Amino acid sequence: MGGKHLFVLVHGLWGNYKHMNSIRDVFSETLHGSDDILFFSPRQNGYFKTFDGIEIIGYRTLLEICQYMNRFEKGEITKISFVGYSMGGLISRFIIGKIFTECHELFQNIEPQLFITFATPHLGVHFFLRDNHAGHQRAALKLLSALGTTILGRTGRQLFIQDSLPEKSVLVRLSSGDYLEGLARFKHRICVANVKNDRSVAFYTSFITDCDPFMDTGNRIKYEFEHNLPGENLKMVPRIINMDKLDPDASRPPREGFQVLRWILVLLICCALVFILPLFFVANVLGTCYSYLATINYQRMLHKGEGGVLLRRKLGLRDKIADTLRDTVGVLASDQEESLDADSGEPMVKENISWEDFINKYNCSWGSNSKTKFKALNFDVQRNSIYQNLDKLSWIRIPIYIKSLNAHDGIVARKGLKGTTPYSISGLQFVAQLVDFLISQ
Repeated sequence: MGGKHLFVLVHGLWGNYKHMNSIRDVFSETLHGSDDILFFSPRQNGYFKTFDGIEIIGYRTLLEICQYMNRFEKGEITKISFVGYSMGGLISRFIIGKIFTECHELFQNIEPQLFITFATPHLGVHFFLRDNHAGHQRAALKLLSALGTTILGRTGRQLFIQDSLPEKSVLVRLSSGDYLEGLARFKHRICVANVKNDRSVAFYTSFITDCDPFMDTGNRIKYEFEHNLPGENLKMVPRIINMDKLDPDASRPPREGFQVLRWILVLLICCALVFILPLFFVANVLGTCYSYLATINYQRMLHKGEGGVLLRRKLGLRDKIADTLRDTVGVLASDQEESLDADSGEPMVKENISWEDFINKYNCSWGSNSKTKFKALNFDVQRNSIYQNLDKLSWIRIPIYIKSLNAHDGIVARKGLKGTTPYSISGLQFVAQLVDFLISQ
């Protein structure tokens, strides 16, 4: 009998470990040989602690993982996979850059298997302005950028790549050196990206691409779904976009009466924001101040390159690699409707193609003739460097439509399986069956 396979589930900004429960439940129900599969959701970085910055959050999470693994006999855990949701994918990439260096005694005989992200801003957060954006929309996006880099603490500045000199920005460093080498050691990398109604993480950054056909067209483009998909006993047909068939000249017809409903919704939201926004702003400011005060000593150690020393001291590991230590110094505004008229809601999937065929198609970077029909995003030097480095690796990229007002929640059924839509459940089931196929090979 082989050893155990550990799945580490990492939540995102303003989150907590419970946000990963639906992923754990669906994966646990789907994966064969579940007796040899372990699920671990770190708990020490909830809510305001997610403002502390990727390095501090990453080290705290890594410490939890190491302490959890120390409960088992040496050699009992033989494989490891990471599942990151939103910012949790970036935290996981930080950890991956450390496990085979600063914690090599624990991980040197453990085989990296899968790295999976759901709606993760791999390329950071940036509000790209379209030519047809009105003046008030441009002003709102600039305001959101300013707020994001201030009231979200160190984490906010890091996500917007405003945390340091360009070459020393955390996200830039995560795409090179030990971090990229560690990521390359995993057998498979999967990124699942929302195409609509994700106002925290835009499609391009979670799909790892320099072109966003949904942003480019104001998300009025006609969706072309994959009809031939593998999988069985799913809640419904997952709405996976066939990127090769997207056409910028093909748009969805506007729904009758939608403009009136849209303005009513906007007015209701504005009324609610009058009361909610001040409370949210004060809470975030207080959380940011607390984060700075609570982590000032850790920041000093990180600037001195002593993060690994502290980690190893807490784990009781001898420091054999001091000379290898490196310095360790989401909102997408949109005006989109929440449904598709052409969505039929089929109850289950017929297995028309094999998993191998699906993987071969979606394991390639989106570079077909379809992509050339859309404008390339105007990346700055840092963002382009991150994209080029990550794009060197092979990814199974899954563009998915979750029919929900808040697809960022829905992509992982954050509020639980009982309170979510069939779109969310079928998406998780599909990814779980893909994972089951990959680990069985």
